[in-house]
This record gives sequence, C-alpha cells and structure tokens, in this order.
Amino acid sequence: HKAFLYLIYGCGLRRGEALALSRFDLNFRSQTVTVNKSLAFSGNDPYIKGTKNGKERTVPIPSKICRYLENYCQDIGRPQLFTTKGKPYITKSSYNKMWAAILSALKAAGADTDGLTAHVFRHNYCTNLCYQIPMISIKHIAALMGDTEKMVIEVYNHIILEKEDTVSAIEKALEM
Repeated sequence: HKAFLYLIYGCGLRRGEALALSRFDLNFRSQTVTVNKSLAFSGNDPYIKGTKNGKERTVPIPSKICRYLENYCQDIGRPQLFTTKGKPYITKSSYNKMWAAILSALKAAGADTDGLTAHVFRHNYCTNLCYQIPMISIKHIAALMGDTEKMVIEVYNHIILEKEDTVSAIEKALEM
C-alpha cells in the first residue's frame, strides 16, 4: 500500500500508470521511473494499454521513496509491483480492497478521507510543483505529469497567481 501511495503522491503517477509498473521501469541508480503504459480494467480483469497521451516519460523519484521502492522490489520477488495472487496484474476487486485498506489506515491516522481518490494525490503532486515555480518551469511540470502546458495552466493557474508579485517584478526588471 505504501509503495502505491509513494508512486501516486511522490511521483505524480496516475492510478493506472502506477499499477502497471514493473521493477524494470524503476532505475534506482538514476532515481527515475519510466512511465510507458497504464493498467485499465474490463470488469474485474486487468489489461495493459498505453499512457493517456501515448507518450513515454521519465519522472524523478525522491530519494526517500527510491530507497523504499528498492527494498520493496527486493522483498516482493516478482517483476510486477502490484498483483493479485496467481495473476500477473492486480484485478479491479483487489485494487478496490487495497484502496479501502489505504483509506482505513489514513482515517485511523486522523485524515479526512471523504472523496479521497488516487487522483487527488496526483493533484497534490502537481500543486506542490507549481509552488516551486520558477525553480521548475510549467513546461517541465507538464512533461513530468504527462500533460500539456495548457492543462497545467488552466487547472493550476490560481497557484501561479498566488505567487505573483507584479510590483516587485516591475521594480526589479527596471532597476537602474
């Protein structure tokens, strides 16, 4: 459960992107994850499909998360990170049980879990990156998310505007 949460929050992956990962998608030396597929469900049955935009991307893995994932991969002893017993990938019902257990643990820790979905963690990741502008560009945030710059601006522009200081920017730009 922790590995899944780390991937959706610490790397901003979509649910299906995280569920489709194998240990071969993780590069512990460069501390990156390659996102090139997604897991979807037809009823309860999982199947692999392309990413949302059909593009492959490489996302940095924060150091603490990388160490955890490296140990996790050694412990599980199989290529796929998330499976259902006897199957190569996790089924929809097994995912639902895993997510229910995650919500239960978060609730027990005092978190408000009403309406909490895996996608909310992705939004938190992008929001946190937007607070790092100009250290990271909107273009790079979009690339990490596997989205367009237009989408990042449309959804997260309020964060960018919060940080804006027009008067100081003009003063600095016209310093004489």
